[in-house]
Amino acid sequence: MIKEGEKLPSERALSNVFNVSRGVVREAIHGLKATGFVEIKQGPLGGTFVKEISLELLETGFTDLFFANKLTIAEILDVRQYIEPEIARLAALNVNDDYRKALNIALAEENQPFVSPDDLLNKLTAVHFILAEMCGNRLFEGMISAIILNRRIIKTLLKKLLKLHGTGGHDEIVQAVIAGDPEAALKAMARHVSDFRSVFLKLEQDEG
Repeated sequence: MIKEGEKLPSERALSNVFNVSRGVVREAIHGLKATGFVEIKQGPLGGTFVKEISLELLETGFTDLFFANKLTIAEILDVRQYIEPEIARLAALNVNDDYRKALNIALAEENQPFVSPDDLLNKLTAVHFILAEMCGNRLFEGMISAIILNRRIIKTLLKKLLKLHGTGGHDEIVQAVIAGDPEAALKAMARHVSDFRSVFLKLEQDEG
């Protein structure tokens, strides 16, 4: 079995193993490359290598859908209302001193002036990413970075975020999680994402 990071045999070797033409092998490799399972490197040490399979594939897929106009912000916000409150609830169940410290630092940083668009993005999303890590579910964590807080998508919305998302918006959520109160954390996050969705969609309508 070929492992992640290892090089595939040559087209000639694969065609001999599977008793097919090199053209068939080449098409199969191109199919694997298109779906993100292998990468082709050039040069003397090049070849076809098995890529590490991770949840980043989700991010690539959803980013492509968004920029191809096959996924809207409104749809993302609808899904967010179901995912993030549950993440906050699970985070409260898994809280420990290290996570309490990380959340308090993130809140303090959020209240500091931002020095660049990337800095603003980091400040406004830090709490969400910490909660996603805390929840203990890798799929939920992957969905946050791939769909809900996809950096490439959010960067297109930074001007609107300045109007919609000031400091202090995460205080109630963080305090509930730090206290280890899952139901309070769920309700606080539900209010947060619902309020954000309502204001965002109204702004979209007004600008439209």
